[in-house]
Amino acid sequence: MREKSFIKLFVLFSILLAGIIAVFIYIVDPLFYYREQSLYRPQYLATERYQMPGLLKNREYETLFTSTSMGRNFVESHADEKMKTVSFNGALPASTAREQAMVADLAIRHQDLKTIIWEINYYSFAEEPDWTLEPEKNTFPHFLYDDSKWNDIKYLFNSYSFEVMYDNILANKEGDERKRDVETLYKFGGGVPPQSIESMAAKLDGLEQSSQLPKYEHVEYMMKSFEANVIPLVKNNPDIKFKLFYAPYPIVNHVSFYRKNPQYLEERAKFKEAVYEKLSQYDNVQLYDFQTESSITYVAKNYMDSVHYYRYINDWMIDYMAEYKGISSKEENDKIIEEFRNQIINFNVAQLK
Repeated sequence: MREKSFIKLFVLFSILLAGIIAVFIYIVDPLFYYREQSLYRPQYLATERYQMPGLLKNREYETLFTSTSMGRNFVESHADEKMKTVSFNGALPASTAREQAMVADLAIRHQDLKTIIWEINYYSFAEEPDWTLEPEKNTFPHFLYDDSKWNDIKYLFNSYSFEVMYDNILANKEGDERKRDVETLYKFGGGVPPQSIESMAAKLDGLEQSSQLPKYEHVEYMMKSFEANVIPLVKNNPDIKFKLFYAPYPIVNHVSFYRKNPQYLEERAKFKEAVYEKLSQYDNVQLYDFQTESSITYVAKNYMDSVHYYRYINDWMIDYMAEYKGISSKEENDKIIEEFRNQIINFNVAQLK
């Protein structure tokens, strides 16, 4: 009898303790998932994939950015001024198409969105449609991107939640003012020195030839992901304007892939053709291709490394998208693709500025 009573008490105590922990994490809400925090000054310390869902749900905005790190430096206040809107940057570094779609879908469910600005990145689509990254510290938090209350247990009893909570309390105690401002959160590159013509040209030295293209770099695979992740959101939300864009990678980036294996260029050109054909079926889409903008892509000092441009290039893209409606016909798209091919095939390092 004593043993049975002990077991009952132990079970009841465990349930009570679990309930106390769950209520405590719900109130403290270290990821600010349920509400914007008013109990204490928030510091946004979590990794992007964990921090973003609460911001997506609880900020107020009508324009969303979803992209890889190529879009992280879109400054909301600049976009708000130029586009006459209220925006939020939901970019995730090295994000896959599925992750970007999950960001967009969560925002659609919780905001009255009018515009989604979405980067088309070859890398993001070069895998299975349901591909998500698994960061070193934690697996991708799918449970934070849905509306299932049952999944919240993974947040309420997650050791990472306690870690972030502790760091936040410590930051407030010590007066640490970093990562308080949402607009500057995750922006990067301000103090990084620019590339030089020599450093850009050096990226083409010693390239190893690739005899076979990875299967996920073929247009069939990339379009499979595009049709699974982008098209349903475009199709099911006709009242939302989708502005999709190809980011202005430096010309040497494209040339390096081409020189490793010329088929990279052909598959990416085919992808551009297929994307336009698919998107042209919808009236709520505008498509922009900045990859042939030689005034940007040939200028070494516009870039902080082999791929990332400085924030003023993001500002320029915002200005352009605010003023122009994007590619208007198949003929225009074909012309851009032909220029894309010509720039890469005929590139000479003497063209760098």
